[in-house]
Amino acid sequence: MKSSIIDVPRKYTEEDLFGINKYQKALTKFIKLTNTPITIALQGEWGSGKTSLMNQLRWELCDSEDAIYFPVWINTWQYSLMKTPSQAIMSILEGCINQIGALNPNAYKWEESKKKIGGIFKKMATVGTKIAAHTVGIDGKLVDELFCPDASTESDVLQLKNEIGKLIDEALIANPSKQGFTFYIDDLDRIDPPVAVEILELLKNIFDLDKCVFILAIDYDVVIKGLKSKFGELTEKNEREFRAFFDKIIQLPFSMPVASYNVNTFLVDALKKIEFLNDEELSNPQLAEDLSEIAQLSVGCNPRSLKRLTNTLSLISIINSEVSEAEDTDSYNKLLNFAFVCMQIAYPYIYNQLSEEPDFKQWNESIAAKLKLRKLTVEEQESLNAAEEFDEEWEKILYRMCQKETHLSNRVFQVSGLLNKIVAIVNNDEQLGDIVESTMALSAVTNLKAFDSAPKKGKSKSVSYGIWRVVYTEDKKAEVYKNGERCRKASPALREIAAELGIEVKPEWRTSQLRSTVQKAMLNAGGK
Repeated sequence: MKSSIIDVPRKYTEEDLFGINKYQKALTKFIKLTNTPITIALQGEWGSGKTSLMNQLRWELCDSEDAIYFPVWINTWQYSLMKTPSQAIMSILEGCINQIGALNPNAYKWEESKKKIGGIFKKMATVGTKIAAHTVGIDGKLVDELFCPDASTESDVLQLKNEIGKLIDEALIANPSKQGFTFYIDDLDRIDPPVAVEILELLKNIFDLDKCVFILAIDYDVVIKGLKSKFGELTEKNEREFRAFFDKIIQLPFSMPVASYNVNTFLVDALKKIEFLNDEELSNPQLAEDLSEIAQLSVGCNPRSLKRLTNTLSLISIINSEVSEAEDTDSYNKLLNFAFVCMQIAYPYIYNQLSEEPDFKQWNESIAAKLKLRKLTVEEQESLNAAEEFDEEWEKILYRMCQKETHLSNRVFQVSGLLNKIVAIVNNDEQLGDIVESTMALSAVTNLKAFDSAPKKGKSKSVSYGIWRVVYTEDKKAEVYKNGERCRKASPALREIAAELGIEVKPEWRTSQLRSTVQKAMLNAGGK
């Protein structure tokens, strides 16, 4: 058993659980046949697998037997640490050149090139310092100053391109089996967007050379943010300007096919590794379908979110194993745990509201007033009434909650779908609040939440009847005491109480449902 799934990019030796090989092979074939220079953008949100895909491309194109390209790999975030924007750009440029120069078979020529390039760098650094001294950030001015202030600087840049071109040619002449260089520019979406755009411009202008293929990992949204200083906020009127800039830099955009990822295969494999599911559960197609549906309604297909989900479930399983009432870890409870951890990761605001008011089917105007939710318009009321996902009062409250965040507003139907899926799993409206509260008690330990004050202390509920006392606490599902001594397992003790009270226990009842029924019966029988 492993307790965690590490969040590192997939290597070429690892199994393709998401089913991305066909895209990898197509891109590899395209690059092998392409004319140069060309720039390819791997687009996708953070954690969507861009670095993993670049690892596979590098292996196929550069590291495998009979590979036809030299690799140059630049992690832009690492090159940017503890540096000003202008220093970061120069550092990235220097990193590219050093990796090319290291392949030069003639050490003397490489030293000569370094001296020439070093002199040009000093002039460029002077320009960068001048810009940084007069602006906050660089706002597109560094590249402008480097490339078009006067004829002298223009000559310097041309000289730099020529020196890089010579280094590339010399490396390829000494290695006839290679036909060019592939540049892998990673983690552009982890640095300041204006700086990311500057890097794109600089690399495009300086490395626009024959036999060079650039593969960039970047999200188009980062480019939009980085261009605000040039074009202002994105609107319908200026959208074409943003797109034109991107098209000028990028000749082939490739969007990460997250919607096509084989989430079922990854989930089953990951949950098997952490032993969240046993062999019988792994062979249950309905359970796999339910898990997949819940994932699609929440964390989606993002590999990073799925790994975080798996690690959270692993910790919850370990906590469960340390609690004496561990018999509750059946498929039903695992499915509920899975759903609430998905909620916690994908929709933390809704998760936190559930922790305050777990009986969500009772959400009403008092909850809306407490959260200061805006009123619905007449048009919205009519539209929601016509939608199955929002025709009940609690669903309308949920809709209004989701309007507080753009992310939630964009995924409001998925949020409703997830809560309705939980309702279907519990299948008991009367005990919904208790079951939600007890299930969330475990997942709460991995909830990321900023508290303005100390967190609320756990609540406890206790009912005594004759020799029995049943306690339900927020962090422990059920404790049963007989003659003052705590019973080792809650479920058998609860069944014994039920028998004394004449309650017919149904085989499909879970411990949480049994506990709630017994407590109510104890109160009705005169318990306190």
